[in-house]
Amino acid sequence: MKRLTWVPPRLGVWWVVALGLVGGLAVMFFGSVRPGGYVFAGSLLLAGVLRLVLPASRAGGLVVRSRLVDAGTLLGLGVFVTAIVATLDLTPR
Repeated sequence: MKRLTWVPPRLGVWWVVALGLVGGLAVMFFGSVRPGGYVFAGSLLLAGVLRLVLPASRAGGLVVRSRLVDAGTLLGLGVFVTAIVATLDLTPR
C-alpha cells in the first residue's frame, strides 16, 4: 500500500516580496510613513513584475490565478499605494 504524503509547494521569490512588505511596514511603524509606503508599494510592483516575467514553477507563492490576473492585481495595488502615499498630508496640525 502506497502512503500519501503532502509536500508543501515551493514559495520561490515570494520570500523576497514578503521581506519587502514587512520592511516597508517596519519603516512606517518607526516613524517614516512616506519612505515606508514607497518601500511597500515598490514591493508590490516588484511582485507584479516578477509574476509577469517568471514561469509559474519559479514564481512559487505568487501564483494564485492566471498570470495576467495576478500581475494586474499586484501592479494595480502597487500603483494605488504609490498614489496614496504620494498624496498624504503629513504636516502636523
